[in-house]
Amino acid sequence: MNIEFIFIAIIVIGIAIFLLRHTAKTLKFKKNKKLETSKPIHIPEAETKLEIPVEPVSPPIPLAVPPAVVISFTDRLKKGLSRSRQEVWGKLSTLFSGGLDDEKIEALEELLYGADIGTATVAELMVEVHKKAKEGNLSEESFKAFLFDFLKAKMEPIQSKVDHALYHFNPKDRGLTKVIMVVGVNGAGKTTTIGKLATKLRSQGASVVVGACDTFRAAAVDQLQVWCDRAGATMIRAKEGSNPSGVGYDSLQAAINQNADYCILDTAGRLHTKENLMDELVKSKNVLKKLDPSAPQQILLVIDAITGQNALRQAEEFHKALDLTGLIFTKCDGSSKAGSAVSIVEQLKIPIAYIGVGETAEDLDVFRIDDYLKALLGM
Repeated sequence: MNIEFIFIAIIVIGIAIFLLRHTAKTLKFKKNKKLETSKPIHIPEAETKLEIPVEPVSPPIPLAVPPAVVISFTDRLKKGLSRSRQEVWGKLSTLFSGGLDDEKIEALEELLYGADIGTATVAELMVEVHKKAKEGNLSEESFKAFLFDFLKAKMEPIQSKVDHALYHFNPKDRGLTKVIMVVGVNGAGKTTTIGKLATKLRSQGASVVVGACDTFRAAAVDQLQVWCDRAGATMIRAKEGSNPSGVGYDSLQAAINQNADYCILDTAGRLHTKENLMDELVKSKNVLKKLDPSAPQQILLVIDAITGQNALRQAEEFHKALDLTGLIFTKCDGSSKAGSAVSIVEQLKIPIAYIGVGETAEDLDVFRIDDYLKALLGM
């Protein structure tokens, strides 16, 4: 029993030794193989190098930038007067369709009164309308042509009085300071208009000093400062509540010292019915004469087109106190009463220097009779 056990044990030990030796050889072979394959493989260089063609990269195609659209003032004027044209003169087509009878002639008269061109002007027009209606040659086109000539004849002699130095700066006048005093009621748009006017004159190469004589409204002074900064104009301002006449005097003194081409004075808005406030404007005007006996060379009244015929009363009072040299007709784009310019010019014999139809500096320009009437009548 012991011999068999010993024999079996010897066999088991022998098998175990055999297996251990076989396993060791296998592991050694794998290790050597791994070491051999980890060596870098040398790849001989080709006798000729391959040249791979590289196509040039095209530069990016620039995006098409549309050219800036330049809108002429004539087009701005047509757009600005569209409300007056549509609400008043646009009704002519209905009146003239199917012939002009007595009832339609009466409706035409009412339309003309509503256009705010003035009662005296309408009365004269209706005399001619009745004559032409009897002749049977009055159509919408012929009436517009007749109306254009009639209104132009009324305005042209007065408009010819406008000083063209207001429109275009002449380099020959360099350093000859021209004083422009701007007046008007509250809300007419004086401050904005002065900013636009300063911008236009600066764009022509003129040097401009602006006096902020509206010392009671800090917001108006700040607004004017923004316009002057954009335009490159010098602005003279004082503490809130300062004497307006003193600010005007200091502004002109600064303009003279700088040899400025223009000195534009912004005055506080006031009701034309307040006599004491109107007297203050007269005082401001007279103070300027201490520095320049001919100053101010221009006194312009800013009129809001929305007020219509009420503007006539304003203009009368300002003209009586200050002897106005011209008018600036503003906010024509927001009113159907742009026709009131005709009656104001005709009755007061005061020309319109500028007309405004929007908020930007480009929306203020010289008042030209032909352009105005064509835009108003839709011709």
